[in-house]
Amino acid sequence: MIRSLRRSLETMTARTFPTLARRALPLVVLLLAAGGCSSGDSTTKLTRELLTLPKEEAYARGDALVAKRKYETGRQYLRFVAENYANDPIGKQAALRLADSFFEEGTPLGYLEAQARYKDFRSRYPSHPRADYALYRLAQTSDRQAEKPDRDQTNTRLAANSYRDLLSNYPDSPYSVEARLRYKAMLDLLARHEFLVAQFYYRRGAWRAAKGRFDTLMAAFPDFDGREQVLYLAGDVERKLGHEEDAFALWDSLRKEYPSSAYLRKVPRRPSPGDSGGTPAAGLSQSRRLR
Repeated sequence: MIRSLRRSLETMTARTFPTLARRALPLVVLLLAAGGCSSGDSTTKLTRELLTLPKEEAYARGDALVAKRKYETGRQYLRFVAENYANDPIGKQAALRLADSFFEEGTPLGYLEAQARYKDFRSRYPSHPRADYALYRLAQTSDRQAEKPDRDQTNTRLAANSYRDLLSNYPDSPYSVEARLRYKAMLDLLARHEFLVAQFYYRRGAWRAAKGRFDTLMAAFPDFDGREQVLYLAGDVERKLGHEEDAFALWDSLRKEYPSSAYLRKVPRRPSPGDSGGTPAAGLSQSRRLR
């Protein structure tokens, strides 16, 4: 059935549309194969329509169908325009709208497909006027899939990197304001994740592992909203490891940055130079003078 349709379609398109025949026939065959005999009539009708429609009208129909959430049919129009007019402005617009259709679907598979298509768009058309939009949407595909702080943060990191790239490469983009807000939100998630891991090690007495996490947290996320607690716990870890000076340096920062912190009541008194080994001798000298 498919073979006979292909032969007749080859003859028809070669006679009627010689230019389009060479360019669009592979797509036609794929559509026919995908549709099978049960939907052959509707698929053939759509194929003929695609071959005869002006590219602008094909795009408009695909766009309208996607807006009505008729994704599968709408994408066939958009895909046809994007693949057959790749270097034409309308083809580039169709490629971006096709990516948007998967993003708007709002499913995990849709986000994955959208992510791949936004990346492809940026790779193919790096100087396109809407390259900033593609990067913003790329960030959003990961942002929408970001997990809670106690879960894997792969998508959070991807989103943060894309938002950062947008702010760096397109500072005047109309998407920069929202990107800046979401970038901070992604950093907060990453910082909270790092804190939870550090706290996990702290509670189990794994001091060196906790120290590594606290050091990373303070270096990478200086604006973390839990910094007050981090300074206290990190100081306590240093003291447990026998690093007295490092511990009190962190607690001094706590005192300076958060003078009213409740954690300051837990900070031990800094030893004075005469506290270690000097007190008994001083007491003995004083008793001799009293005699």
